[in-house]
Amino acid sequence: MTIRLNILDRLDATLGDLDADLAADPMNAHFDRRIIERVEAIKSRFETANEAMYQAARNEIALQGSSATVDRWLRNMSPETASERPRPGLRLDLLDEIVCGVLQLREPEEEGRLASPEMVAYQPTPTRHILDLITASKLSSDDILLDLGSGLGHVPLVVGILTGIRTIGVEIQPRHVASAQQAAQRLNLSNVQFVAEDARVTDLSTATVFHMFTPFTGSILTELVHRLHKESQSRPIRITSLGPCTHILQAQTWLRTNQQPDTERITAFLSAW
Repeated sequence: MTIRLNILDRLDATLGDLDADLAADPMNAHFDRRIIERVEAIKSRFETANEAMYQAARNEIALQGSSATVDRWLRNMSPETASERPRPGLRLDLLDEIVCGVLQLREPEEEGRLASPEMVAYQPTPTRHILDLITASKLSSDDILLDLGSGLGHVPLVVGILTGIRTIGVEIQPRHVASAQQAAQRLNLSNVQFVAEDARVTDLSTATVFHMFTPFTGSILTELVHRLHKESQSRPIRITSLGPCTHILQAQTWLRTNQQPDTERITAFLSAW
């Protein structure tokens, strides 16, 4: 799998270079076109082989609710060792190629303007950070993960597949929720659920772990943090964050972390109890 994905990346780069050469020197069109056709044929064979493997993984998930195969692919392809933190930043990599191939998430048509300028436009969480989330939050079989601002559902879907725990994605844009829920249904994931709600009013009472990839800022984020604080007064909770909201959580006296907070990596917080 790793070799094929790397070769496909190189083939894509080669096709781009050849197309650029054709545009720059049309006199070589006949010769270059034959090369391009050969590269495209090789690329197609590799993509067909990958799709067969992705389909096998989807069948495994639909039957078992999880996939040791996908877990193995992601762990083996991760460039970091078990003791290393993932690379910072939001750039996608080959791990995301695998997740994209397995989940087959369908980007909905534009939802229109967000309801508030404090709401942040959707951006997928890189898979390496989702793997780090699983480790940093020390998820157990009794946990329920609530992703606040779940977008197309990458975090709930991947966590649900790799751990088998119940996960819930809360997202205010209905078409994103519908796309995410369709993906869960195609994979027969009964432990993964999505709801179209405002995070300021959604039910927080069942979750033990909350995740935020800075889905909003300003007063909306302040109100949500206040609600999470109220939840923490009756039971211990954990919060994982990615992006600028990490600084807001870091400033909360009722939260603690044994990590150096980092906006470009997952930071795991535990409520004081």
